[in-house]
Amino acid sequence: MIKNRTVARVFEDLDAYREFCVEYGYIFNEKDLYKRNTAYGQYERAKRGDRVINNWDEDVNYMLNAPRRARG
Repeated sequence: MIKNRTVARVFEDLDAYREFCVEYGYIFNEKDLYKRNTAYGQYERAKRGDRVINNWDEDVNYMLNAPRRARG
């Protein structure tokens, strides 16, 4: 167990951010922690209850609606 509360909080935030990235299809990168213009910013929006884009849904929509490539 981590005794320093600040360090423990950083690891808790990293875990929650990683879970968000897995659930919503964002690329997880530890160095983006606390940076607003990254996937962490989307995580913060989700925590506030704002709408965030689910990349898994976007990928499915792209795959279903993408024009078929000509078979050669």
